[in-house]
Amino acid sequence: MGSELLAGTTCAAVEREAALKAQVEALEAKVRDLNQRLYGTRSEKSAGSDAPGQSKSTSPRNRGQQPGSQGHGRRDHSTLPVVAEVHDLNESAKDCPQCGEALAPFPGAEASDIIEVQVKAHIRHIRRLRYQKTGLCPQLPGIVTAPPAPRVIPKSPLGVSVGTMVLLDTYLYGRPTHRLCEQ
Repeated sequence: MGSELLAGTTCAAVEREAALKAQVEALEAKVRDLNQRLYGTRSEKSAGSDAPGQSKSTSPRNRGQQPGSQGHGRRDHSTLPVVAEVHDLNESAKDCPQCGEALAPFPGAEASDIIEVQVKAHIRHIRRLRYQKTGLCPQLPGIVTAPPAPRVIPKSPLGVSVGTMVLLDTYLYGRPTHRLCEQ
């Protein structure tokens, strides 16, 4: 009876020792993996450089866009819906301020596009009607045009609503600019 008890205890001890060895092996593997991640070679560093900050160039080309290569050009906004607007002179501006003679309509109009954002982005296509003088009054220029639409940045295709949205997103909502560009 005593030998059976001793054999059962020895068997349990051997099993316990095997389980502990397996646990130690698993923990050592985890430590090796974490050490490799922390102290192992990094992809940011160039392979084979002797001094820090120096890297061997594998290609004779410079980084970035190469001289003489074609650029990407302006972005195409043709998919945005277009809202047409016509800006005209007020009735008092259609007469010469000096002699009071009426201005005659001039063929064609000045056109410009402004990208605006209201719930949904769209393009405002603005036509500014033009008039020419009918008399010989020297005070008035040859062609009179309605004033241009207001813009935050002169000659920019972006309207006031886009600038407002950028400022609100950046400073009020703390949203990164790259997320606005993706939208």
